[in-house]
Amino acid sequence: MIKAQYQAKDCHVVIVGCNSGIGQTLIQALVESGAKVYGIDIQDNCSPLVLSPDLYFKANPMKIKELQQVRDKIKTYTPYINGLVNLSGAIKQFKSIANLDIEDWNETYDISFQSCFNSCKIFGALLQSNKTASIVNMSSGLAFIGQKNYGPYSASKASIISFSKTLAVELAPEIRVNTVAPGAVNTNFIYKEDGSTRFDKELYTKMVPLGTIAKPEEISAVILFLLSDGASHMTGQCLHANGGAGMH
Repeated sequence: MIKAQYQAKDCHVVIVGCNSGIGQTLIQALVESGAKVYGIDIQDNCSPLVLSPDLYFKANPMKIKELQQVRDKIKTYTPYINGLVNLSGAIKQFKSIANLDIEDWNETYDISFQSCFNSCKIFGALLQSNKTASIVNMSSGLAFIGQKNYGPYSASKASIISFSKTLAVELAPEIRVNTVAPGAVNTNFIYKEDGSTRFDKELYTKMVPLGTIAKPEEISAVILFLLSDGASHMTGQCLHANGGAGMH
């Protein structure tokens, strides 16, 4: 079990896209560290049992009014938050750009970028203005490479990096904003409906210097670091957690 040092007693953290594999491990780690976690996702229920049902909020983060309603509910628990983590991301259709129309493109692009944009606007005002306040946005290693059939997803994750850098300047020095760009992570995202991976798993691990696909806990540990005081002098950065697959 990956353990990250993050003492979060009396801290309040909002996680958007909390039902992802990374989101579930992050909730577990935050709760164990003493934080109060508020989870948001589009599904009816939150998977981790460690998150109290009354602290899970069903909402579509692409709809700003739904996030406003959640914000108002969270304000009944706390007047401020210390951390905001945006994990939303999915691919609706694996098609080449030649076979995508703009509606197809926007559907995948908006799940990542519009969700992140809306969340930062709505919950940013709740962030406590001191050096412990932190936003962590999820990018991807695919933001840095060309990969067939991943066009809108890659573009959305690249946009999140640029957006986060701008936000880091605008919110400094009170609030830090950073991104994480994982390589392949062993979550549902990399698997097809028949259980096979979307890429040659054996070939991929041979190309990765550390020789493995990341565990969700390994990515959540990086997020915990960026939320913590250990990263108090870091903002506008993108941390690459990819086993050395891309050394940027």
